[in-house]
Amino acid sequence: MQLTSLFAYKLQFMAALLIAEGLFLFRLPRRGRFVLRAAAAAAGCFLAALAFPILRYDALYSSVMFLVFFTLTIPAARLCFDAGWRGCVFCTVAGYSVQHLASVCYDLVLTVAGFSGTTQVYSNAPARFDPIPAAIFLEVYALAYWLLYQIFGRRMRKNEEVSIQRPSLLVLVALTVLVEIVLNAVVIYHKYENLDLVYYLAASLTNVICSLSVLVILFSLLLQKSLEAELEVVCQMWRQEQKQYEISKETIDLINVKCHDMKHQIRAISRQASIDPAALEEMESVISIYGAVVKTGNQALDIILAEKNLYCQSTGVTISCIADGAKLDFMTDSDIYSLFGNLLDNAIRSVAALEPDKRVISFSVRAEQALLSINSHNYYGGEVRMERGLPVSNQAKTGYHGFGVKSMALIVEKYGGTISFHAKNQVFNVNILFPLDPNKYLHR
Repeated sequence: MQLTSLFAYKLQFMAALLIAEGLFLFRLPRRGRFVLRAAAAAAGCFLAALAFPILRYDALYSSVMFLVFFTLTIPAARLCFDAGWRGCVFCTVAGYSVQHLASVCYDLVLTVAGFSGTTQVYSNAPARFDPIPAAIFLEVYALAYWLLYQIFGRRMRKNEEVSIQRPSLLVLVALTVLVEIVLNAVVIYHKYENLDLVYYLAASLTNVICSLSVLVILFSLLLQKSLEAELEVVCQMWRQEQKQYEISKETIDLINVKCHDMKHQIRAISRQASIDPAALEEMESVISIYGAVVKTGNQALDIILAEKNLYCQSTGVTISCIADGAKLDFMTDSDIYSLFGNLLDNAIRSVAALEPDKRVISFSVRAEQALLSINSHNYYGGEVRMERGLPVSNQAKTGYHGFGVKSMALIVEKYGGTISFHAKNQVFNVNILFPLDPNKYLHR
């Protein structure tokens, strides 16, 4: 076999591998002087590929060669990206699986079309350039890379921390990659020596399944890690809201007692001294703002309404409430405080920047046959975008996004309820339904 063919193949493999890994690595945070680092890393990988000796022509030695090439790209990625070793392993394994899948598909196309394909580099046949396989190579690889990036690569967020945390899963992924490398080499050599189309197609299909399995495992772990992180944030919010509820309860009770005492003191002073009636009326009006507590039949709901009403006095926001709070007794006080606190916080942020006549929030809590219905309505500015049924938007414009909404959804689910969000004609609606006998649905 001509040496130029072998050198070209090693460079072709390394180039395809680096491009495939780059589909995922470019989402990671970059180190300083990235361009210089990337150039040095790529040059090192290509030089190592060229220098790797070819001592034997068999499946085992080829497997070792491909494994060495892949391993070299891990420190190269670590040199360029500030993501830790596990993050670099995650992206390089994903990239190798993409390159490997594209390679298997390319060889399948060539075999079906009757070309010699990649087996030429393992044979002693003279090397020759054929433009048709070269064009097929570019088309198959480009299509495979684009398609797999759309399916998997787009799931990675910019500068997201990615890694495989569980050692057992890391070992499983490593073994799967090893099977990919060895199985592909065995198939190629067996195909060149004695083509058995049924065996070849079955082995190639196994190769494809292995590559897809690695990608599915990796990105399932990434999704699980993201969901676990979000759940931890929501749990922290719940713990903070439980503490805040206790503080708010004590504060509101203290304010009510003091306001009640001050009213009596003002009346006593007015009988004993000459005070301008207008000034006296103004003082009583100010105190009544703090002393007016909505009585819904549920203490936790009363506290959150009193707290939000105090805040709304300074922003010109009006909260209109018709609530049968007694129907909420199946929920814990902290869950009521969290649910309605997030509901009202989002609505207040949404209307606070609007013109005064639109700074209105209305919500109701009422029983309807076998269901408890909670409905909230408020105006909003800008646009509201939905993802998986939850609103996602710019907080500065609408206020409906982030962990507050997810916290609400988890609380509603906890009690066997349903929650839905609708935005139309600049009015945002939140609709929540609970079964009136929620105990049989409750998951504690």
